[in-house]
Amino acid sequence: MDTPLAANLINLGLGILSLFIVIAAFVAIWMNRQQAREDWQHSQRLALEERQHQSRPIIVPLGEFTPSSATETSALYQSNGVVIWNYQNKIKLTLQNMGGGVAVNVHCVFYGPESIYASQFVSWDNGPVGDNPVQVLCEHPAQLHLAANDTIDGAHPLYNTAPTSSSNPIEYRIACLTVTYHDLFEIKHVSIFNYTLEHRWVCVVIGKIPLVKGNAPLDLKELNDQKKQQAPKFSAPPIPLQEN
Repeated sequence: MDTPLAANLINLGLGILSLFIVIAAFVAIWMNRQQAREDWQHSQRLALEERQHQSRPIIVPLGEFTPSSATETSALYQSNGVVIWNYQNKIKLTLQNMGGGVAVNVHCVFYGPESIYASQFVSWDNGPVGDNPVQVLCEHPAQLHLAANDTIDGAHPLYNTAPTSSSNPIEYRIACLTVTYHDLFEIKHVSIFNYTLEHRWVCVVIGKIPLVKGNAPLDLKELNDQKKQQAPKFSAPPIPLQEN
């Protein structure tokens, strides 16, 4: 092989090798930057999740449901402790925030065994609930579209209608309190407590409202509004025409 040709081939090979080295260096730099960006984003997500966790409100009920007025003379409970669901006045409940953040948009539904929706007690748009206990007033709703088997988290109904059993006695669930609320990061949460015959609270679940069947989380008021829009609408019957 001619010396000039061999030299040219060697130079070409060296040039191609240098090009590969440069490309590999650029790829390594890009990958390092990509990894650094992903690491930074991951650390940011962890920091945000930590702030959200520290600012998470946890709403729990205190005491028992009582008439809203100390001078109220009509009974809220039967002699055996069962709630009188046709009680016509407002009732009050104290909510305590056990978490580290403020709860806003606090909605409450106190659901019992009555088949009529309007026999339940509700309280919309409470809060903010911070460090100090807050009393909320509940009353029979003018319109309620939530059934006993409706659920906020896809697992726990607004009222457990299952027959009594040794593992699930009716005395431990004469009613159910569902409370939904938002934190300052606009994350929605739910607290569900069963009300016992002794007027004590048994925790069912406390946590974030999850996706339900892939749908965005809904609080109590949003779910009620959704069901209201889905309710069948009946048109008025035609006005009969008088014959001459």
